[in-house]
Amino acid sequence: MNISDPTPPYPPPQPRSGCVTAFMLTVGIILLIPGVLCVIVSAMIGGSANPLTMLVILMGFGGLAVIVWTVTRN
Repeated sequence: MNISDPTPPYPPPQPRSGCVTAFMLTVGIILLIPGVLCVIVSAMIGGSANPLTMLVILMGFGGLAVIVWTVTRN
């Protein structure tokens, strides 16, 4: 690439859609709430290793991942 070339190497990023961002945040929060509640309940009853509880906790981590991805995407 020549230094005097005025064109940028990459096109500018597309603007975010506010509706999609709000939808993804809502989905992330909906997935996060059951996982947080299961962590709280399992801590209160002594940390039971029920497979369903672990599945819901993993779903909560998925919700957290969706929230982080939505907030940090370009």
